Amino acid sequence: MLTKRGRLEILPCTVSQLLTASTVSNDSFAIRDWELNQVSVVGVVRGYAPFSTNVQYSVDDMTGPPLNVQQWVNAEVCTPMTFASPPGKYVKVIGSLRNYEGQRSLLAMTIRHIKDLNEITSHMLEVVQAHMQRFGKMFDVNMNTTASPLPGRALSRPDGHSEGILPHGLSSMQGEVLQVIRRFSVRADGIGFDNLKTELGYLSMKDIRTSLTFLTNKGHVFSTIDDNHFKSTEH
Repeated sequence: MLTKRGRLEILPCTVSQLLTASTVSNDSFAIRDWELNQVSVVGVVRGYAPFSTNVQYSVDDMTGPPLNVQQWVNAEVCTPMTFASPPGKYVKVIGSLRNYEGQRSLLAMTIRHIKDLNEITSHMLEVVQAHMQRFGKMFDVNMNTTASPLPGRALSRPDGHSEGILPHGLSSMQGEVLQVIRRFSVRADGIGFDNLKTELGYLSMKDIRTSLTFLTNKGHVFSTIDDNHFKSTEH
């Protein structure tokens, strides 16, 4: 369920969902129409780097690349607001997603060790429940294809119009790439790669290229006037 901290709802998330959340402003992100305030993630610490003003962790929940987590040191009272968590330990982090030096980073309010590994499974169940609760059954938020629309479900745009039904078996990134290509398939030449990068600015060029290769090989998209323009086979 959605838990509350003060007046802010804490949304349980996976690392993949945070890394692919859409950008609202420099330090504001959203999953569809839900603007993120505080979120919680659970993962294993892959790296730990203390600095004079903050401590940075690399937290991995195996749904995507590790997420940078940053916790500031309280310099006024000379007391660190952090604790040392060596690599290999599981932690639960509650914080806010931020853009730090061009990289998405979770600004931690609290970090604590997980002693009972059942809490890892519990967190993933909370992710599923929270996202089903908020978005209906539009997302399959399991460990492998987080934030993917469920097979057979029509995907709606913010204006209320349907974007169609996504094929079964697509990852979150592949689904997002296909959605954008479908929107531009009304054009004779489809969408060019440069425009696709602009629309999907939160994804890397490598991720877009990999998704395009998969979608092309599976027959979901095809190239038009050259190898850098694409249309959907169904739109």
